[in-house]
Amino acid sequence: MTAASKPINAESSKFGYYAAMTIGVFAVGFSVLTIPFVLPAMRKHALPYIPATTKQVENVFKAINIYSQQNNLNYSNPSAKNLVKLIDLGSGDGRIVFDAASRGYHSTGVELNSVLVMYSKIKSILNQVKGVENASNAHFRRADLWKISMKEYDLIIVFGVQEMMKELATKIKDEMKPNALIVSCRHPIKAFKSVFSYDDELDR
Repeated sequence: MTAASKPINAESSKFGYYAAMTIGVFAVGFSVLTIPFVLPAMRKHALPYIPATTKQVENVFKAINIYSQQNNLNYSNPSAKNLVKLIDLGSGDGRIVFDAASRGYHSTGVELNSVLVMYSKIKSILNQVKGVENASNAHFRRADLWKISMKEYDLIIVFGVQEMMKELATKIKDEMKPNALIVSCRHPIKAFKSVFSYDDELDR
């Protein structure tokens, strides 16, 4: 004789169904969120998302201010009358752009990751709603930096990787304004003559 099979508990069946659905939704959502981070890494020049530290952001503007003051340039004193346009190539979560905007620069962040661009745009709107000073100066675009023209910008900020610098130098040379200033963080752009260096170990 064989024992009769136990009836399947309806509650257990429902729990398994909802658990499977929950896991499935989570997996799909995780995939959607990670795709924008994975795709850029598959490009010719991978530009990984590594948030700039507070120290790195401060060093960017220290370098601009010191060099500008030493050479009597207007880049260290942006205002409505002295419009200075800044672009951050690969702006990530926008922290350099937001800092630049707060200092009076008309700032644009270019980023390929759609999630980071959406985050930056939402934060920009919230800053304006809160009445943060100069919040309207921060702008963000989802775009490939290789397809963006540099001709209207006075300051070009680059947090790049060494492998892309040679090709980037060619693009910038062809498009930049005559008196534009390039701030290259960590890695120098060897095709250009360095006019000033603010050394701070890995945060140079």
